[in-house]
Amino acid sequence: MRFQTQILAIILSLSIFGFSCSSSKDSDLAAQLGLGNPVITEIDPPSGSPPIGSNAGTTVTIKGRLFSADTSLTTVKFNGVSASVLSATSTEIVTVVPAGASTGTLFVTKDGPVICDENNGSTATNCYGSKFYIDCYKSFDSLYGEELGVSYPDSKTFAITGQTGTKALRIDLNPEGPTNVKIACDTYLIYSKFSKTCGRTDVGTFSDTNTWVFEPTLTFSSYYTVQMFVTAGKGDCTVSFP
Repeated sequence: MRFQTQILAIILSLSIFGFSCSSSKDSDLAAQLGLGNPVITEIDPPSGSPPIGSNAGTTVTIKGRLFSADTSLTTVKFNGVSASVLSATSTEIVTVVPAGASTGTLFVTKDGPVICDENNGSTATNCYGSKFYIDCYKSFDSLYGEELGVSYPDSKTFAITGQTGTKALRIDLNPEGPTNVKIACDTYLIYSKFSKTCGRTDVGTFSDTNTWVFEPTLTFSSYYTVQMFVTAGKGDCTVSFP
C-alpha cells in the first residue's frame, strides 16, 4: 500500500510539472508573438532631451513585455509627438526623443485597434503609457556643471568665481499662474532660456558687451520647469520671484 502511494505521488508530481512547463511555454510563446497589451517596466534614461542645435536627441531604451517585434507596427509617442523606432523586440524598444517633445506621457502602441489610457486601466488596448521628463540640459552633457534648482517662491544665490562664468539653472515656476523671474547679478549678464519643448532663446552675445543686460525680469505665462544658462562677470547672482 505504501509503495502504491509513493507511485501515485510521483505521477501526480510529474503531471503538475508537465502542466507548469506547458503553461510557461504557452506564456513565452505569447510574449514572443507579442499577443496581449504591451507593458512598460523600465525607461532608460527616464528623462532626456530632444535635438538642440547640432546636439542629437537622447537615445531611449524602453523595456517591458508584449511589444511588437516589427518596427513598422510599433509606435512611440512622447506626450503626443511621434518618435523614430530604431529597433524593437518583444521586450525592448530603442528610440530617440523627437523634436517638439515635452514632459508628459510616453506611449508605446502596436498594431491593431489602439485605445490609450494614461493610467493603463482596463480601457487601454494595444497601448501603455508611462511618465517621461524632458530635460534640455541633458543634451549638453553637464557642460556648465550641476544645475542650480530654484523653486517658487524661494530665492537662491550663486557665485561666479572667474572673470566671467556660466551657470545652468532649473527653475520651477508658480503652478497656479503667471510668474516673474528676476536674475540680479553684480554685473551685466547674458542668458539663454529654453521652452517646454527645448526651443532656445538667447539674449545678448558674449563677444558684444553692448548686448549685455542688467537685472532682467522674465515673465512666464504658464507653469513649467524653466531651464536657463546665465553668463555674468565675477560676483554674486540671485534668482528671485518679484
